[in-house]
Amino acid sequence: MNDKLLELKRKRLQQQVLYLRTELEETEWIFQECLKNFDVEFRQYFKEPNKKNKSDVSKPPEYDIPATDVNSVFKKIAKETHPDKLINQNISDEEYDAKVDMYKEAQLSVKNRDWSKVVEIAKELGIDISDIKNDDSEYLEESVKRLTQKIKQLKLTYAWKWGHTHDQEKEIVKGMILQSLGLEQMKEN
Repeated sequence: MNDKLLELKRKRLQQQVLYLRTELEETEWIFQECLKNFDVEFRQYFKEPNKKNKSDVSKPPEYDIPATDVNSVFKKIAKETHPDKLINQNISDEEYDAKVDMYKEAQLSVKNRDWSKVVEIAKELGIDISDIKNDDSEYLEESVKRLTQKIKQLKLTYAWKWGHTHDQEKEIVKGMILQSLGLEQMKEN
């Protein structure tokens, strides 16, 4: 693939990742609202309250990107953003806080092997990563795939379905949900 076509492909994939991140954020917000309504309606059918941690829902997807590549980019980021490296620099408190936030965000991205976020931070800092991975299209495609899966998973939940059911269909959908959970006999009692 020639360089111009490769760069256009990368640019498209990067934009797609940014779009999907925003869509995931929006979907998670809507899902939380749906979950509240679902809990109000179905709480009585469960003996124990749902102990699933809310942070499980908003946990970012993990990627199958080699840790060595992500760690290599992170090391370059850490040289410019690690709090210990910033202490003796003559920078404003605002710049210090911004770089520390970048460091923390990069650290979380490394934990999840989120290539696109680590690369985004590196670019924001003006760090060249071409020596680590010149063609990262496959990593960006993996990011697109994982973000799409996470959005789809949220939209397949009972809470999402309940939250998007029209009022006139609520009783039918409620019965179907209870039946699928094996709780339809409790409904009748």
